[in-house]
Amino acid sequence: MLIYIVLFIAVTLILIFVFKKLKNKKIEYSKEQDDDFERIYNFIKKEKRTTQKEIRKNSSLSEAKISLIITQLEEDGKIQKIKKGRTNIIILKQ
Repeated sequence: MLIYIVLFIAVTLILIFVFKKLKNKKIEYSKEQDDDFERIYNFIKKEKRTTQKEIRKNSSLSEAKISLIITQLEEDGKIQKIKKGRTNIIILKQ
């Protein structure tokens, strides 16, 4: 019985370690993805304040891809995303 408890604790600790490593891993992007980031960021820079829906209308990218790009830009400190009801307002940080 003791062996099962030790194994359970060991597996739990390993899983916690793996998930923390994956969470902190920086994602590397290809040239095409960098171009997508630049297009979206330049659109936001031009508009200064826009909605995620407007970005979607002016882009050929999918909603999911735009959402990922906006999340990354927010994590990089380049934009601020404000949730207003079902709409995300995107504001360029100065």
